[in-house]
Amino acid sequence: MLRIAHLETSINMGGQELRILDQIQWLLSKGHSAWLLAREDSAIYEEATQRGLPSHPVPFRGSLNPQAISELVRFAKSEKVHLLDCHSSTAISTAVTVRLLGISVVRTLHVQTFKMDLIHKYLWRCGIDHVIVVSQGIADKLVGLGFVDRDKVFVIPTGIDLNRFAPNVDGNSLRREFDIPESTKVISEIAMIRPDKGQKYLIRAVDRVASAWPDVRFLIVGSATKPEFFEKIKEEIAALRHPDKVILTGFRKDVEKVIAASDVIVNSSPWEPRSQVIHQAFAMKTLVVASNKGGDVESISDGETGFLFYSEDAGSLSEMILSVLNNHTGPIKEKAYLYAHSVFGIDKMMEKTLSVYRMTSTAT
Repeated sequence: MLRIAHLETSINMGGQELRILDQIQWLLSKGHSAWLLAREDSAIYEEATQRGLPSHPVPFRGSLNPQAISELVRFAKSEKVHLLDCHSSTAISTAVTVRLLGISVVRTLHVQTFKMDLIHKYLWRCGIDHVIVVSQGIADKLVGLGFVDRDKVFVIPTGIDLNRFAPNVDGNSLRREFDIPESTKVISEIAMIRPDKGQKYLIRAVDRVASAWPDVRFLIVGSATKPEFFEKIKEEIAALRHPDKVILTGFRKDVEKVIAASDVIVNSSPWEPRSQVIHQAFAMKTLVVASNKGGDVESISDGETGFLFYSEDAGSLSEMILSVLNNHTGPIKEKAYLYAHSVFGIDKMMEKTLSVYRMTSTAT
């Protein structure tokens, strides 16, 4: 059995962090040893502790923090770790020192953007054994820039718990919480609030949709990574003719209830790496509308499993939402549901991930 430490330096909680926790939980259920190594003041560390997952605090601060390096080396030696799975650039910088001890390193890249200076290119070339990415677009970018060889990178989209995200989940309690009648159409976006997630495009589509379909509500679900991002979103809402149609829910752990309460799930990010919320909505037979750029186009077949709008175009987004609300979409929901079950189950994701771990690991 493998002994795997997952390194995450972010202090926030979003899809990337939730995927890490799901991976650890799955590995433990299959008899492997797995840990989360993260900052003690981070949201992921708190959530791991609440779930009872093995966690160890590491004071990640900057790229080469002596305390973090020392603690990582000590932990890797004491726990006889076979492999480090690093989920951020800071984690890689720290893990390089442990790799000198003969411990293998996998870099899982969840995002489209990464540092591209010569030092980080060297770390990609010389400090990593294999790379896991969530979309082919990210893999092509890494290879094209010369950061990694094609045979070292593996595309593994985020898998989901098909028991948790199922069509029979009841979303009525969430509608009652926000005083939304059963007859009201609900359009939701679930993502961290920050500029690259593009919530402003959905907000700018609100007035046009609400004018044509008055009985509608828009849920913006997620917390802001910085206070100024939240303020910007509130300013966008305040500028609307129909600001009362928008509800800011904050971060929610019951994402499945949000999806169940929704008629349409939107991802308005102009360049989403590949949203697991799309896969969750597929599995719950909830319609999906997303940007036509980024990794979501690898999950959505336009007009067959979901719908794509022109990226960064609020007019296009509003037209697509109204089209979805006005048309019969039962066959699309069914096709997306079957697709999710054939491709996006967490077991499929982790079997592929485990295969990469095994070819990388120093375990004998």
